[in-house]
Amino acid sequence: MKKKLCAAILAGAVAATLAACGSSSSDTAATTASTAAAEATTTAAEATTTAADAATTEAAADTTSAASESTTDYSSLVSESKYLSDGVMTVGLNATFPPFEYAGSDGTPVGFDPAMMQEICNRLGVELDIQDMDFDGIIGAIGTKIDVAATGMTITDERKEAVNFSDPYYDATQYVLVKSDSTIASADDLKGLTLDVQTGTTGQTVAEGIDGATVNAVKSFNQTVQDLLNGSCDAVIIDAKPAEAFVSQHPDDLKALSGDQFGFDTEQYGIAMPKDDDAMLQAINGALSDMKADGTYDSLVDQYINNYEAE
Repeated sequence: MKKKLCAAILAGAVAATLAACGSSSSDTAATTASTAAAEATTTAAEATTTAADAATTEAAADTTSAASESTTDYSSLVSESKYLSDGVMTVGLNATFPPFEYAGSDGTPVGFDPAMMQEICNRLGVELDIQDMDFDGIIGAIGTKIDVAATGMTITDERKEAVNFSDPYYDATQYVLVKSDSTIASADDLKGLTLDVQTGTTGQTVAEGIDGATVNAVKSFNQTVQDLLNGSCDAVIIDAKPAEAFVSQHPDDLKALSGDQFGFDTEQYGIAMPKDDDAMLQAINGALSDMKADGTYDSLVDQYINNYEAE
C-alpha cells in the first residue's frame, strides 16, 4: 500500500510540474493543495500500518511467551526415575470403565485415561505402553508388571499404604445403576437386595456397608451390567460417569441414580505408582499441572467425558 501511495504522489507531482509551465497562480495553488492532501493521506496510511505491525508483533510475542511458560523440561527427572529411565511408561488399566477406559472398535483401550497418559508421556518424552488387566490385580502389579496405574482409581488411605498417588485428577461419586422400571430411590431401598460390584473397587466397599445386602463381586463392570440386564442382581454400585455411559449404551433398559440420593461421599481419582520413585511422582505431577494450566486437561475432559458416545 505504501508503494502505491508513493507512486501516486510522484505521478501527481510530475503532472503538477508540467501543468505549472503554462498555468495561472490559482492552478498552482490547487496543485499544491492536492499534493499536500496526498502527503497527509500517505502519512496517515503509514501510521496505520506501523500501528498494525506493532500490534501483530506484540501479539506474536505474547503467544511465544505463553508457549514458553507452558513448556517444562522433565528430562532430568525422567533420567533419575527408576521406572522411566528406560524411556517407556507402562500403564495398567481395566478397559471396562467407560468413558475413562474401554475397548475401542479395534479392541485397543481408549478413553480419557489413555489419552491423559499419552499426553503426560509426550510431555515427559517417553513412550506409552498400555496393559489391560483385571482391576483387582492392578495395585499388586505396580512396580513389577507395570510402572503406574491410571484406571479411574480412587485415592484411599488403604491404597496409599501400598502405593503413591499423583495429585487428584478427577472428582467422582458412586451411583446406583438399576433397570429402567426399578422403584429403588433411597439407601433404605438397597437393604436386603443383591448388589453387583467390580472386585476391589470402592463400590464394593460401599455395597458391603449396606445392611442385609448380598454383594456379588465380579471381574468387570461389563459383567455387572449383563447381570443387571438378565436379572441376576437388583442394582450395580458403580462410579457416576461409567453409570451414565452404560445407560447411554442401553437407554431403554437402564437408568442411573445419583449418589446424592443415597448419601455417597465424593471420591477423587489419582494415578497410582510405586513408593520408591519420587522422581516419577514429581514428573507426573508436574506434567499434570501443566496440562491443567494450559487448557489441555479441560480439552480432554470435554472430548472424552463430556461428549462420550457409546460405540
